[in-house]
Parts: sequence; structure tokens; C-alpha cells
Amino acid sequence: MPSSRPESDFTLDLPRAEQLRLKMEKEKKFRQRCRFITTFLSLVFFLLTVMVVSLVLTRGKRMFGSMI
Repeated sequence: MPSSRPESDFTLDLPRAEQLRLKMEKEKKFRQRCRFITTFLSLVFFLLTVMVVSLVLTRGKRMFGSMI
């Protein structure tokens, strides 16, 4: 059973090194997914904020003519 201390994960035996490599790859994929989801949600909330502020400031009126 691995310890909670980071230096205890260091090993030179092949089976444990392979487990550690797989664990690190899994954590890297998880971080990439989290980064993507965070970026996507940030973009969505930014666009929604811009739209809401624009509607509040213009009170729903078109300021620059027809949009079509």
C-alpha cells in the first residue's frame, strides 16, 4: 500500500514503476478533462454575461438597426 508521502512513491522496481506511470497518465488525462471543461464553462459564462449586460443596458432595444 503506497504511503501519503510523495518521496515514498519513488521506486526502481519495474512493476511498481509501471503502476506509478499508469497512475500519472490517468491523473494527467483527468487534469486535461478538467481544464477543458473549465475553459468551456468560462467561455459560456462570459458570453452569457456579455449578453445579459447588453440586454440590461439597452433594455432590449436594438441600438444599431436590423440584425438581419
